[in-house]
This record gives sequence, C-alpha cells and structure tokens, in this order.
Amino acid sequence: MRHISLIVAALALAIAAPAIADKSGTPHGGGGGNDPAPASCTVSGNVVTASGLPTGVVINFQYTDATGTYGWVLGNSDNGAWSVNVLAPNGSTTYEFVSKTWGPNGSKYTVFANCSA
Repeated sequence: MRHISLIVAALALAIAAPAIADKSGTPHGGGGGNDPAPASCTVSGNVVTASGLPTGVVINFQYTDATGTYGWVLGNSDNGAWSVNVLAPNGSTTYEFVSKTWGPNGSKYTVFANCSA
C-alpha cells in the first residue's frame, strides 16, 4: 500500500511540475513561456502604426523625446493593429506600444513594439 502511495505522489508531481515551472509571477508576458510574439512598429509622417500586438489586453502608447516621456491608454485591439497620430518629432523620439503598467508610479511594463524617428 505504501508503494502505491509513493507511485501516485510521484506521478502527480511529474504531471504538475511542467505547469509550475512555467509560472514566473510576472504579469503580461514578462517571463516564462508567456512572452508575446514580437510586434512591428513604423513611423510615417505623423502616424505611428503597430501590427502584431496582443489582442484582448490593454495597450498603452508612450513616446520619449528630449522633453521627457508621455503616454496614454489606447484600449484593446481586436486585430492586433493600432495607428496613433502624433506631433512632429522633437529631436530623437522613441514610440512604444506597451502593456498595462504596474509597480511604483507605473514604472514597470512590457514593450510590445517600439520604433524611432
């Protein structure tokens, strides 16, 4: 009877171990097997476009230029694409489509796509 209990326990561990090993505890694809597929981003004139974004999650947009970093919530994308009208770049400017933020003052997030102008 004791051998059967050990066999059942070993079998349960063997089944559960792969599922437990893939959990990083980091939200929004920050680790493990949950990383989103890389999305693409382009800048054409005053429009920044991304494709390949995750669907069913909140997408934020932010840009960084010589004066600082600014951003806002876009919402959910049904088809993984989004276009944003932007002002003319102020020097070197980086645009990012990112996840919902977490951490102190929203300092942590996952970058889905980025491009520069």
